[in-house]
Amino acid sequence: MTDPTEKIIDKLNEQKGELLATQALLLGVLRSLPLDVRAEAIREFDIEIATARSTLAYLPVPDEVINGLENYVKALNHIRVSPNQE
Repeated sequence: MTDPTEKIIDKLNEQKGELLATQALLLGVLRSLPLDVRAEAIREFDIEIATARSTLAYLPVPDEVINGLENYVKALNHIRVSPNQE
């Protein structure tokens, strides 16, 4: 690989780490919410995910984009079915 290519790959990997940290923060905040507020947030998330799925269905995006979205949905669904006890 060329040096510029390696720099681009390094930057993309760094940004992946930042995205993971942001996801962890959002999931942690969601878990900390009172149950009624958490339920409302999850309902809103469901609406946004439906919109994102509809949009992605008509765009030429790599499978990794759709897989990434679905992985995040799985993480949220885990909170939905097994929330922290209050």
